[in-house]
Amino acid sequence: TSLSDISAMLGVSKAALFKHFDSKEEILFSVMKMMDEEDRNRARDMNVPEDRKSESEEDYHDINKDDFISYALSQFEYWTENKRASEYRKFLSLERLRREELRIKWEENFVSGPLSYTKDVMEALGIDGYEKKAMRLWSLMFLSYFLFDSGEDKGKLKTNLKEEFELLLE
Repeated sequence: TSLSDISAMLGVSKAALFKHFDSKEEILFSVMKMMDEEDRNRARDMNVPEDRKSESEEDYHDINKDDFISYALSQFEYWTENKRASEYRKFLSLERLRREELRIKWEENFVSGPLSYTKDVMEALGIDGYEKKAMRLWSLMFLSYFLFDSGEDKGKLKTNLKEEFELLLE
């Protein structure tokens, strides 16, 4: 991971980074913490649980399908259209192959973490077959990240995702 990569992801100069941080590792972990906090804030703002059910079961009592669909779509938009978030996602995608702690972070943010969260939400919503449907929903989301990056029709991709999410949550 180069400082150029990190500064580009954050949109600041390398010199500015070292005014606030002592090392490249400190910068990286600060960015990871910031991205996690932004995820939690988005969830809170959209009336969906911030954490897994095991960590905040009471937050799952009032969730509704429309809020979850809106949140899932906003997550897709955030991780694809927000420059900083998109760069971070792509950065983790590459760096996960080089560093174990980044592989774990990749899985928490883009694989097992969202899949487990989606299962928790679907179970709380009373969706029949929630485990398989959560896998399908998250598979669509994950594939769509890569389709988006490869230049697929972005509007059509988002429309298709919304329609598929609605079908899975019936």
